[in-house]
Amino acid sequence: MKTIESDPGDFAGSREAPRAPAQKTERTAVRYLPAVIPVPLGLTTSFIVRDHSVLLVDTGNPGDETAILAAVKKAGISPDEVSLILVTHGHPNNYGSADALRELTGAPVAVHEADADAMRPGFDGLRLPARIIPRLIGLAGGRIAVPGFGGVEPDIVIRSPADLTAFGVRGRVLPTPGHTPGSVSVLVAGGTVIIGDLLSALFAGGRPRLPFRMDNPVAAHKSLRTLLAFGPERVYAAHGGPWPGAEVLRRLGNGR
Repeated sequence: MKTIESDPGDFAGSREAPRAPAQKTERTAVRYLPAVIPVPLGLTTSFIVRDHSVLLVDTGNPGDETAILAAVKKAGISPDEVSLILVTHGHPNNYGSADALRELTGAPVAVHEADADAMRPGFDGLRLPARIIPRLIGLAGGRIAVPGFGGVEPDIVIRSPADLTAFGVRGRVLPTPGHTPGSVSVLVAGGTVIIGDLLSALFAGGRPRLPFRMDNPVAAHKSLRTLLAFGPERVYAAHGGPWPGAEVLRRLGNGR
């Protein structure tokens, strides 16, 4: 996987200095690659990236903090090892538990500046057409109701490709607009990419495809081509996957 050169001033507007990475131990020595641990949450998935410190990627809906924190502890991670909570884009099922997890871990919440305003007002509840509810109930294991909740004020605003080493994680945040203007993906050392909703398997038989909802389809195609150019070995998404990078390239290498 190709690497990206660091840009100065990757993160802006932080209300606190980045937390110092946890002290290296035998299990977090440099010879080990970061581990990506999916946390299924019904229709969506959050991710734990475990390295010298721990990155949480997306936070599900309100109340999902319980399942996410349980997964953190099951992995043998203390909540205070979490150094950053990254929201891939400003949709409610991606930032719904961000405030609660910030309180539980003490870690700052980061989002791209183009989606920060989407998180601030909060969400007034989930309303679905009756004709699609039966199918969604099956996909979500019976959970589809999402109540309204208050907004989230990010601690950190991302403006450009951002190096995560200051947070104890070998990886980078890369803007990948298209699904939303401020969508981002995470390039993790070792050939893994976490893409949020840039691809989705919903109603696609488990196969990767561009999502039904795109703010800018042209930008989404370009973002996908940019990520595939890094040659990822494994692709994680909020809705479906993971997929081998070669499969995504074979199916969507032309960005369609």
